[in-house]
Amino acid sequence: MASDIFLSYCRADRPLAERFVSTAAARGVDVWFDEEIEGGEDWREKIVDALGSAKALVILFSDHSNASRQLIKELAIADNLQKPIVPVLVSNCEPKGAYLYEMASRNWIKIHPHPETRLTSLMDKLITELELHGGSPTPAAVNAATLAPARPVTPATPPTVLPPVLPTASAHSAGERWFPLGRYDLYILVPILVGSLLIGIFGKGDDKSAGLGVSAIAFFIYMLVIGVRNARLNRSVFSGKSFASYFAVLVIGFSTALVGGESAGENITAFGGLIIISLLLAVIANVVQVILRKIFQRKIFHSRIDKPLVA
Repeated sequence: MASDIFLSYCRADRPLAERFVSTAAARGVDVWFDEEIEGGEDWREKIVDALGSAKALVILFSDHSNASRQLIKELAIADNLQKPIVPVLVSNCEPKGAYLYEMASRNWIKIHPHPETRLTSLMDKLITELELHGGSPTPAAVNAATLAPARPVTPATPPTVLPPVLPTASAHSAGERWFPLGRYDLYILVPILVGSLLIGIFGKGDDKSAGLGVSAIAFFIYMLVIGVRNARLNRSVFSGKSFASYFAVLVIGFSTALVGGESAGENITAFGGLIIISLLLAVIANVVQVILRKIFQRKIFHSRIDKPLVA
């Protein structure tokens, strides 16, 4: 049976999840969660079917979620099915590790502190932004929502204004161009490359080494620049796009070695040496990318919950 929302949560947050389900039922919104898995059923198949028929995946994310293996599986299935994913921050924490990589650039809703008092506002946003039907609730659902315990709201508590829920693709989604150099980059690199080629062709003695050295310094700097760009794009270090970015620069840099010697043997030797040097530079750029990517991910994550979300 099709549902409006597939709810993902950790066992430690089950009381809040049950309160979420009751609030949804009072608004006529159908929520699927693991309580509907009956004994003896294949729970893996049941979860896949439920996600496939749901309109969206809503995640109640707390610090406990960072240790959940099941959540990352449900997230991957929802991504493959191209379902809207709405992470809801229910405690003062931030995603870590794989969750930071996968979810930093998504639109987050923050309902802490006292998340149980903000479920009604959250449900209003989900109904509006996800275009859920929000049909008439059953009397049993109304009673369940009414009787469910809730933390009393003090008069000093301001009204909750939640940002709109806008399904977004992750920063490392398909469609990004893999070639790392833009037009202005070429304005800088092409003259350097041409100059080093001319020095390699017409220069003598130490001039040849000087030309190759200038080119190597320029491409070393750009390897670091590309590492920063890939980190900002939240690209995996071991993805094809990441290594294609470095390889594109390496191919350009290789051309300087072809004219580095007086004979074919010297050219081959220079070419092999430049390959080794370039590979070492690529390793350095990868290290830079690993370090900076987490910094950019955390910055993106905090920007998603601290500012109003836009399309």
